[in-house]
Amino acid sequence: MNRNRTQVSVPRGVAGFTLIELLVVIAIIAILAALLPSLTQARDRAHAVACLNHLRQLQLVWLLYADDHNDWLSPSETDAVFPNGARWVNGAMRPVSDPKMDRTNRALLLAPGPGHLGPYLRSADVFHCPGDRSTTNIFGRRGPLRVRSYSMNQYIVHGDGVGHTGNSDIPETEVWSYTPTAFLRMGDFNRTSPAQIFVFMDEHEATIDLGIFKVSWHDTHPWTWEHFPAGRHGRVGALTFADGHAELRKWKDPRTTPPARNLTEFNQAPRVTPNNPDFRWLWERMNGPYPFPGWPP
Repeated sequence: MNRNRTQVSVPRGVAGFTLIELLVVIAIIAILAALLPSLTQARDRAHAVACLNHLRQLQLVWLLYADDHNDWLSPSETDAVFPNGARWVNGAMRPVSDPKMDRTNRALLLAPGPGHLGPYLRSADVFHCPGDRSTTNIFGRRGPLRVRSYSMNQYIVHGDGVGHTGNSDIPETEVWSYTPTAFLRMGDFNRTSPAQIFVFMDEHEATIDLGIFKVSWHDTHPWTWEHFPAGRHGRVGALTFADGHAELRKWKDPRTTPPARNLTEFNQAPRVTPNNPDFRWLWERMNGPYPFPGWPP
């Protein structure tokens, strides 16, 4: 009995992979997978170096500003409720604080006004870390990137809070009062070493807002983070110091740079991190000789 058979013709010159070819492909994939961590580390290192160079430029113009203004320092913040209050930079980076334009407006960073340092710079790129991919809604993967990645030590002029009377729209009527913990002029660093007080740092994308970086307030638990350092360079932070030098700091405790792939994940990260060596290291480099209440001597 003859059966009908369906025959499939294979064009000449077309053939499948041989075993050797498959082994070669598998070997190539294995090599690439092994190289991936090294490539990631190289990318993080390159971003960290570029970030440090940006911060060096900000530190330089911060020193130039003081030199041009009889050693008075450009502040991290004076009072957020006064839009014309003096500060080192204009604009807020969180959606709850300011309209979207602040987070994407590069010109705002350079324009003359309450933000002191912009007119000293030619490019807004200096305010942004190349490794910072946070968008206008912070955690989104699409949309315009936020324009600023850096913040200033709260104890530069602001200290533990700034008092204010008068009308911020009429500068000659304004009277500001400052706490003794604040650094107001370059001479104030004489109470400690300027090489031990940081000025700028790369801040965590989930906490950066106005231009001020706060480790903690005196009236909170002694290990409570108000803001977090950035961890986008393989948990390596970039900072500058009042004497003009800059450095990369490897954060030792993973709680210092909580992951922030989404808001839920970030909110689950602890704000109170007892015995965190990074917290203590930063606090001691914020205001000099003032110990945190409740800490052992």
